[in-house]
Amino acid sequence: MNDLAKIPRLRVENQGGAPKGNRNALKAGMDTAGMRAWWARVRDLRQRVRIVPAQRDAKLATPRN
Repeated sequence: MNDLAKIPRLRVENQGGAPKGNRNALKAGMDTAGMRAWWARVRDLRQRVRIVPAQRDAKLATPRN
């Protein structure tokens, strides 16, 4: 018998929510390749919106000679 079989397994508590294999997101169309691409574009846009003012502020904060 190997050593791993002797170690007691920790029980993972159920935290609620949908069971594994839940297909509701797929049925609603929220887990399609098109939606994932759309959310990727949204994330990219949000990141750009945060970066531009930060770059502007950094430029303004540099001392001028």
